[in-house]
Amino acid sequence: MKQFVHIFGLFAFLLSFTVQVQAQEPASSELYLTLKSKDSLLFDAAFNRCDIETMETLFTEDFEFYHDKGGFTEGRSEFLKPTREDCAKRDPSAPQNSKRILIDGSLEVYPLKKDGAIYGAIQHGIHRFEFLNDKNEYQKGDVAKFTHVWMLVDGTWKIKRELSYDHHLMVDGKTIEVISVADSVLNKYEGNYSSPQVGSVQIKKESGTLLLITEKMQATLYPKSEDTFFMKERPVLFKFVASESGNIVKMQIIEDNTVVDEAKRE
Repeated sequence: MKQFVHIFGLFAFLLSFTVQVQAQEPASSELYLTLKSKDSLLFDAAFNRCDIETMETLFTEDFEFYHDKGGFTEGRSEFLKPTREDCAKRDPSAPQNSKRILIDGSLEVYPLKKDGAIYGAIQHGIHRFEFLNDKNEYQKGDVAKFTHVWMLVDGTWKIKRELSYDHHLMVDGKTIEVISVADSVLNKYEGNYSSPQVGSVQIKKESGTLLLITEKMQATLYPKSEDTFFMKERPVLFKFVASESGNIVKMQIIEDNTVVDEAKRE
């Protein structure tokens, strides 16, 4: 109930802005450039430098975060806690585990005014993420939309509310949709496989998806079709191949429309 109240309050809060929001700021305006710089500073501190002190200056103490997959987080300290813990374990000499890339031309800024004076702004944009794989190569991950409600607090811009939503994986510029597959189909793929690159691979059924387990990793595979699955973390497809008799004989791993590995059914 508490989370519902927060979400309801947020939408009421944003709805109240509609009568006050001005036209979109031109990309050359001081406000647009200031908040674009703040956006860059925020994600550079979070992804590149593990600079928690800088991040703390960019959020109000009563900051609220709404994520379409990660849920609701209340308060600046609670929001920064996972980042603080991850940064404490990070090797400064190692490459960063993930990257955030702002989509060119997607950033929009709308000023919020009262009695003609700016007291805040709504910033909206689209960004994508890349993650290191087990070969230390960056792979494309989710694309998502974000909306920041910035407030002027004692002359300093701070984020009071953030919405992160419409997370989805794109392959070849197209969104992959998760479909529903019958348990009888998923049952066919369960078992042990052997791959030249990663060794032993186990496939298990789990709540309408498949769970891929190796010695070094575990990942959920979502159905794209009855015989082809994908990971949400990176643009990789897993296609199960059957013999003429209908028995599953192998699983193909496909990247950029190319079979990069095959795991044979044991």
